[in-house]
Amino acid sequence: MKKILLLGDIHANYPALKAIENYIKPDRFDHVINTGDFTVYSTFPNETIQWFRERKKTICIFGNTDRRVLRILSGKKLKKPKKKEKRVMYFWTTENLLPGNIKYLMSLPEKTGFTLGSFRIGVFHGTCDDPDEELFPDAPEARFHKLAKNSACQIHIMGHSHVPYYKVVDGVHFINPGSAGRMFDGDPRASFAILKMSSGKISVEHFRIPYPVKKVVKSLKKNRLPDIYTKMFQIGKKLN
Repeated sequence: MKKILLLGDIHANYPALKAIENYIKPDRFDHVINTGDFTVYSTFPNETIQWFRERKKTICIFGNTDRRVLRILSGKKLKKPKKKEKRVMYFWTTENLLPGNIKYLMSLPEKTGFTLGSFRIGVFHGTCDDPDEELFPDAPEARFHKLAKNSACQIHIMGHSHVPYYKVVDGVHFINPGSAGRMFDGDPRASFAILKMSSGKISVEHFRIPYPVKKVVKSLKKNRLPDIYTKMFQIGKKLN
């Protein structure tokens, strides 16, 4: 049996990532997959990135927040987001990222794929067609049919929507582990999933676990970052 830990959309929330580590013991897994968005909206981007850099079995891609951070660091203008309180979080991140972690982000692909047993697995931030597509479980079934038809992968591991789900369409498995660090459904607990593969069979289990939100809140206040993020982490909802 192969066991894969699925993570995504951590958004610099290292206390949540550490809680997952303590709960699940990642070293027991054959792989740890991250669907991107290591950075922005919390204040632990270095700790978050270093957590993945220190592990040999990780398969990671960058997400849209990571891409924008790299855009700023390359001297290009940040076109999105427009809201001031969001832009503050991006610029704070670029000012605080360590050189080695910047280099690591720059080395990551936008999407990747690998073969495990009889399955081809694709890792995407949005979808195989569009890294910025927010694919929700209630999207039109035709959209899932098209994605299944357009891809050579039997398993799609995705992020970006912050919604945990597992769907099988036309024999293709679509899995979103939800956000490890910034959920929007009114439940602030960290979200992740475990994929098990054995003898050509697949099973997926989703988890929600508590983490010390107070550590995130304390650090946001210490760094004088917008109060709206304190509230979002506390209630587990997107407010902007």
